[in-house]
Amino acid sequence: MIGQKKLAIIIQCRLSSTRLPGKALKNLGGKSVFEWTLDAMKMVKADSYMVATDDASYSELSPLAQKHGWEIMAGPLDDVLERYCIAIKKTGCKAVLRATADNPFLFYEAAQSLVEEFYRQEKIAHCDYMTWTGLPHGCGVEIFWSDSLLKAKELTADSYDHEHVGPAIYNHKDRFTSLFYKAPSRFYYPDFRTTIDTPADYRRALAIVNKLSEGKAPSEPYTTEQILSAVKDENIHDTILFYPCTKKGCGTGHLRRCLGAAIETGGFVYISDQSDLSEKDEIIKYYLEHGLKEYQIVNKFPEKNEYALIVDDGFCTEKEIIEKLSQAACLCAIDEGSEYTKYCDFLFDVLPSYKLDRPANIADPSFIDKPNNIRTEKVSEIKNVLISLGGEDPAGLTLPAEKYFSGTGRKVKTVTASNPVPNLKEHLAEYDLVVTHYGFTAFEAVAAGTAVVLLATTKLHENLAKKYGFVCLNHSDLENEKCDSLLAKKDKLFPVINNNLNRSLSEKIKEISHGKRYVCPVCEEHSPDNPIIARTEHRTFRRCKKCSMIYISWNSLKNKKYEKEYFSEEYKKQYGKTYLEDFDSIKETCYRRLNEINNVLRVPNRSNPKILDIGCAFGPFLAAASEKGWLPYGTDISETAIEYVRSELLFPAVQSEFPEFDSAKEFGINLFDSVTMWYVIEHFSNLKSILEKVSSLLKTGGIFAFSTPSAEGVSGKKNTSDFFKNSPSDHYTIWEPSKTAKILKQFGFEVVKIVSTGHHPERFPKNKNKDMSKNDLLYKYYSTLSHFMKLGDTFEVYCRKTGK
Repeated sequence: MIGQKKLAIIIQCRLSSTRLPGKALKNLGGKSVFEWTLDAMKMVKADSYMVATDDASYSELSPLAQKHGWEIMAGPLDDVLERYCIAIKKTGCKAVLRATADNPFLFYEAAQSLVEEFYRQEKIAHCDYMTWTGLPHGCGVEIFWSDSLLKAKELTADSYDHEHVGPAIYNHKDRFTSLFYKAPSRFYYPDFRTTIDTPADYRRALAIVNKLSEGKAPSEPYTTEQILSAVKDENIHDTILFYPCTKKGCGTGHLRRCLGAAIETGGFVYISDQSDLSEKDEIIKYYLEHGLKEYQIVNKFPEKNEYALIVDDGFCTEKEIIEKLSQAACLCAIDEGSEYTKYCDFLFDVLPSYKLDRPANIADPSFIDKPNNIRTEKVSEIKNVLISLGGEDPAGLTLPAEKYFSGTGRKVKTVTASNPVPNLKEHLAEYDLVVTHYGFTAFEAVAAGTAVVLLATTKLHENLAKKYGFVCLNHSDLENEKCDSLLAKKDKLFPVINNNLNRSLSEKIKEISHGKRYVCPVCEEHSPDNPIIARTEHRTFRRCKKCSMIYISWNSLKNKKYEKEYFSEEYKKQYGKTYLEDFDSIKETCYRRLNEINNVLRVPNRSNPKILDIGCAFGPFLAAASEKGWLPYGTDISETAIEYVRSELLFPAVQSEFPEFDSAKEFGINLFDSVTMWYVIEHFSNLKSILEKVSSLLKTGGIFAFSTPSAEGVSGKKNTSDFFKNSPSDHYTIWEPSKTAKILKQFGFEVVKIVSTGHHPERFPKNKNKDMSKNDLLYKYYSTLSHFMKLGDTFEVYCRKTGK
């Protein structure tokens, strides 16, 4: 007994949840979610342990409560406040620690510390209620005096108070004293979620138990650190749903690939109740026997934000389906042959494709899972043959192939739906020749070192086979002497394919699952109708149809941190010197920029003109502005840079993440004559709020000036693929001089001048000499051409706030 006060822990529970009915009784590693909560809260020292349920739930919960040493009582279903008051009277307790039964991963140590802090605070001054703030959603508990709750119940008729208990006290500050204290750092993780309220929450809970105790409930509740180690795991909170094609006539490879990847990623596989693939159940059974968990199979179509990533392995997905999948989560499609790939954030072509009229983020057969068993001796004579044309063989080529090869006196093994070979790829090396169609088995057989002949199941498969060097036969070829002559030329049966690398498809999908989708930074809208401009291994770029901005619509790369290391080691790698070593050179460029600003400013003789440089770094522009008669102010996200500006340059500057910046508070200035951003504007994914903030900081007639990379420079125009591939991961917008005025106009800016900069004659595509001297005539020619055609890889914008 703490502080000589009788404490009861009362857990509320009902089985009539609408979002996840019966969630308290769902199995979690061998015991119910309800039991997990009971065991966790039993770790907290108390005088009484009581479950407060409703009449309809009592009979099912009572045996479990008693098994774990808890009392149980029933009260009103909808009036939980009344239920608690009944429980208080039954226990005779003076204080109550309240928890709910849908939280199996409660921080019981945090609950214990809350009890101790509550009694400590009572010795200082009376409080009726207390809770920790900042715990993961699902770890929260609250404590209050019994008399306070009984009194609160009599004073409120509010339905919300009666449903949620605690608000009856803390929402009535005129009657009660409540304390909301920030949780100790050990427990403070407000961005995490551990509760079970939806099917997705339940699947996450299963994954947590699978990670921490191999799918079985432990003898003792998990500690705070154990729970955190699981919820911090990206592979748990970034859940993956695989959506394979399970239609009759489309083969079994899609389902097998997804089931195998689910085992390796911990993801889930959607199997529709309408699936007509006859081999489905047998295939699933095989993977369940080889590591797949039953809970990883789901039959409910995904809802919005239920998963971090959906992987569509649908072969040729219908528009309605692919559109709905895209609305539910970030969407990755594997070997997608439909015309609706604009809905996909990421395109993954594992099998080499044939004239697909769209780019892919990755097109690489090295992601095909290669066999471990490889022939050690080269095939000298074809004696035994494996025929494998898929589980369904929709073209009906198995029997003709079997008839031909058996007729030649060779030993033939035929794989069919009724006669499958488990883990087929590891048996390919046992055969001299593999006869199959264009697909995974063909590439696996090449990797296994066996001879390969493909049969043309469709015209597309015939074209694909020929394109990638396979010998391909059609139905009629199996009835004449063509096969005999081909088999005599064995060298043609071993195509040379660049698939020696054995990259992990599952690991790449895990990486993709951590990616993020972005809306247009200007219009703040996501639309699959925004055309795809480029796809790279880590990013997808779109053009907004509404405002014309090119932007990153999906990105898996983590943002850079602009701290001391960036301005020293990273900057030096890119430019050959550190930022401070390059300070004077940057400052010289700033003089020219200030002259441009002075030239376009309508009132050049303003006394003490003020200029704000956003992203000022170590302050070269501030230094140049001061020398040109301006009063400079700076802001930057780098604490190191701001400290240098303040202590060494002695200019007013503040460390902040724009636009979360109050110039009146920081500098005592509401409006500036000019605001600048030099290679900063492209770093904002919230460009609308940025430009609105800039406008609010400028006087009417003031100048907003910025520089940024150009998609209309020589690199963007002539080397488009490399341009987007090499664009930094935190450049969320790719600006074009020709579209700039349209974008800025909607924020009240009039473009006065655009200056093409960053000219690189060596990057012109017809220039073969990339190391030529600046004195070379050819260099001067391309330099003049670049300036005249405004083909610089960067540009500067000088625009005026019009006040419109």
